[in-house]
Amino acid sequence: MAALEALNSALRAEAAWQADYGQEYVAAGMVSGDEVSGVVVVGWPDRALFRAIDPSNQRMGLEGRLVRLVDLDVPSCDEHRLDDDEWARVPLAAVLDPRGAVDRFTVLEHGERGFILVPREPGGVDRVEVVLGEDDLPDEVVVVDPQGSTNRLQFTAWRPSDGPPDGKWLPEPPPGLECITDTDAAF
Repeated sequence: MAALEALNSALRAEAAWQADYGQEYVAAGMVSGDEVSGVVVVGWPDRALFRAIDPSNQRMGLEGRLVRLVDLDVPSCDEHRLDDDEWARVPLAAVLDPRGAVDRFTVLEHGERGFILVPREPGGVDRVEVVLGEDDLPDEVVVVDPQGSTNRLQFTAWRPSDGPPDGKWLPEPPPGLECITDTDAAF
């Protein structure tokens, strides 16, 4: 619980934080997977913007309960408003709102500077493992889904930020393209 409280304090210390990230998604039964790197900006309690740079050119933004995914290579724009059940299963929501996480997850110790979140009710994730750096911000977040697929995010160089470069947490779709709103499925 101490690591969760430390993360909560660290996130609240600045209006927003920015870091470089690397992400590897490994499907169940595989030993390696797709890798992406980019920059993330997060703001407590419910804002985040992931900008993938290599090898794809994707943006995923969260502001409140609205999630928007923009793929500039395709191009496409998908948008979804999370309901209460979906919000409770979003691992990013648990990391951005550590105090709220204890209502939805059992919190277990994970080494000296980490914790594991296990959902109180079955859903979109099996567990979330978080390891904090010396600055009490995440060095690594591993999300394991019920089928055994793993999404590993590693963060470096956390620094205070004023927020996204253009001030918008939700990425803009390419010119002339409207976002498709999907109100029936979760991201």
